[in-house]
Amino acid sequence: MYKQPAENKRNKNAVVAESVLKSIEALRNEGTEPTFNAILGYLSSKNILSNHRSLRAYLDAMISSEMLTLKKEPVKQPNVRPKQIYSLKSDGPFVEAGERAMLFHGLNWTLPTKSSIKLKTDIEGLARARSVHGTMYASLEDTIVETLARNKDSKRQFLTLNFCAALLATKKFERDYLIQRAKERNVRETVERLLEEIGYVLYSPKPMVEDIRTLYEIRKQLANRGLMSTSFDERKFPLSPDEIVDVIGKQLGVK
Repeated sequence: MYKQPAENKRNKNAVVAESVLKSIEALRNEGTEPTFNAILGYLSSKNILSNHRSLRAYLDAMISSEMLTLKKEPVKQPNVRPKQIYSLKSDGPFVEAGERAMLFHGLNWTLPTKSSIKLKTDIEGLARARSVHGTMYASLEDTIVETLARNKDSKRQFLTLNFCAALLATKKFERDYLIQRAKERNVRETVERLLEEIGYVLYSPKPMVEDIRTLYEIRKQLANRGLMSTSFDERKFPLSPDEIVDVIGKQLGVK
């Protein structure tokens, strides 16, 4: 599996990303070509960003998400790199969700086919996305929400819920952001109920499951996940507690 560069593991700042975009427009309006150095100088003068590596990461992400275009023009001086001139595009930002993005986030499944969803997002979604080899993968939260939203009325819903349960049980995520995005895509109830079912499996003192051995191994590995525990009241949900134990066990490699 591809190992992400260290600088790509952290979320970018949405406010800084917005400022980078505005700097390009501001430079154009004052008659200055928005080259890399001009953008860096503009942001530095505003005390927004002064590190050239950080700016490169923002600009590369915006190019990968189709928010910007880059044109390189040769300069007259010998042994000097071509000018890098940036321009705004009307589309984007776009990021990739779907099963390919789930695999990127650590889904431990072998999939014969890997769905890919081109998702138009906002600055916040872009700031949380990850760029690898020119592909912008949506954050774990956006990937889960969008994949659920696209499959909520299809035959793939059950399989999608399996993948979401595996990731939500074992990976770090920001709950408030997840719920916010789920609300926007009309899958909040599904996401909240899935989190409750996972919490029940992980923390209920007397869970109604058959595979106690796998459950024990899961709880050893996933102590202190912070998901709420709920009492089991026979409510209907596409995934039963036994199925969730099976899914998480497979994800962790204990089953």
